[in-house]
Amino acid sequence: MSAKRRFWKSVSVIEQQAEHGLGTVYMPALDGRPIRLPKGSTLAVAQRPLAEAIAAEWGRIEEGTFQPESLPLTRITGTMIERIRPDMSVPRSALLSFGLDDALCYDGGTGGESLQRLMAWLAERQIRPVVTTGLMPVTQAPDYVNALELWLAERNEAELAALGVIVQAGGSVLVGLALLEGGLTLEQAVSIITADERKQEAVWGGDKELTATIHTRQNDLQDAVTFLALSQQ
Repeated sequence: MSAKRRFWKSVSVIEQQAEHGLGTVYMPALDGRPIRLPKGSTLAVAQRPLAEAIAAEWGRIEEGTFQPESLPLTRITGTMIERIRPDMSVPRSALLSFGLDDALCYDGGTGGESLQRLMAWLAERQIRPVVTTGLMPVTQAPDYVNALELWLAERNEAELAALGVIVQAGGSVLVGLALLEGGLTLEQAVSIITADERKQEAVWGGDKELTATIHTRQNDLQDAVTFLALSQQ
């Protein structure tokens, strides 16, 4: 994405009654004006802590240019408002497709103890994906498909937004499922989705690109976890 330039002097949070008397919403504001998202929606949330955290990341932007990647909570919230909220069946369907061809279904033996823990945790919940050591696509059993479909159907818009970030970072709905449900810690989830890169580093030594990939994935998962925690307060 192209760089943006800071144009605002002050950042605040506006409290306002939602339409149709549906509670209170909180809007991060730049120089007293609410933030507009790419499709024209106002960036407004029902949780003051989330609004304050979004405002804080705009407040941390220094004078001059900045990259949109500097505003992760804004990006995730905007996705929730403009891409998920209008029709939640669309992200659920997309996430189900990822889950049927989950990255963890192609186990190259690099996941280690954290991956074993995850698979045992999933099995306890009757979620048993077909796993292969080969390269050919796997076909999942109906029971797995139904369990994953049911779980996704119960996720709210904030959880779907967080899952979208996690899946893009690591290619795994199953890691996201466990992270949301307490089956994995953040550190364990990062260990699983960066296993290949860490194995390459161990074999070939330090590499700036591999290190950057690991850090990016770790930051993405942290952003998703932070967003979800704030959206639940």
